[in-house]
Amino acid sequence: MFIRTICALALLLTACSGSARAQTADTDAVLFQNDLREVLECSAGPDLQQRVVSRLRAARYTDVAERTAELRDWRFEEKSEDDDQRMTVIIPPQPMTVHGIDASQIIADAFGFSIALDTVQRERVIAAHGLRLQSSTLREPFALWSAPTTSVIVRSAGDGYRLGCAPQATGKDAAARPAMAVQDLEEASECRADEATMRRLQAFWQGISERPQFQWPQEVRSVTEVSYTVGDEELPLLLIGLQSPFRVHGVATHTVTLAFGGFFGADLGDAALNPVLARAGMDASHSVGKAAWQRALPPVAFKGGDWIPQHIVMRTDEDHVIAGCASDYVRSRPR
Repeated sequence: MFIRTICALALLLTACSGSARAQTADTDAVLFQNDLREVLECSAGPDLQQRVVSRLRAARYTDVAERTAELRDWRFEEKSEDDDQRMTVIIPPQPMTVHGIDASQIIADAFGFSIALDTVQRERVIAAHGLRLQSSTLREPFALWSAPTTSVIVRSAGDGYRLGCAPQATGKDAAARPAMAVQDLEEASECRADEATMRRLQAFWQGISERPQFQWPQEVRSVTEVSYTVGDEELPLLLIGLQSPFRVHGVATHTVTLAFGGFFGADLGDAALNPVLARAGMDASHSVGKAAWQRALPPVAFKGGDWIPQHIVMRTDEDHVIAGCASDYVRSRPR
């Protein structure tokens, strides 16, 4: 009798121990999912983000049997062999609710963690957070919705959309950039810029060309490569769409134009040509070919050399008036 009682107690203790372990694993699983949800909803601090990443990475590269209990049922799938497009799909045992959206998969790629969205979900998130579109033809993401008041972002990904967080800027990426004013754009486009203005515009362009979209100035809404035709010549341009208008030769526009070789100006759309020419101080005598006009200006002394500007106005075959300033820089000879 005594032996049977001891055995019964041992079985009971074993059962209770197993139940306790299961409850502990369940609790750990809930706590981890809460931590991951904070990361996905952009409310986690750096320490929590690092802990979540470390635990997922450990589970990703550990045999299932050796994982901690709360991550034993999670699956990880590599979706690309291309180093530039490498993506890991993380599949939890049950869908997680993130920003009110049930997510059965979590994507980890070069942009961080995200979940997939359909078009209806995308519009709801954009409206809820007041996000604004920035589009680009230079590189993915070709469409990005963000706002300075939140870390939540929506971005394009192939044929779909992802909901994630803007990466934290560090090092030189976090460095402050000189503020650019509308007046800078107008002065540069009309060949009236001084050296300080040109430095600010150079920093503005570097802020677009050298940084990911997440760190673009909020004033920028689109960057597009186009190719117009002027007469028989191709005119490749980079168009930068801005949120606020500026004026060039009396015409309001939202579109900055850049071209290799030192051209900075504006796309004035279907503006009347003759008033633009008149404001640029040009007439028929300044024609330099079919639908192009040019007027040279005196050199402007900059530190270390001279800035040599000239007014340029063109009417493209697509009926766009392009007006701006082409410039060269000649370094001073050492004495």
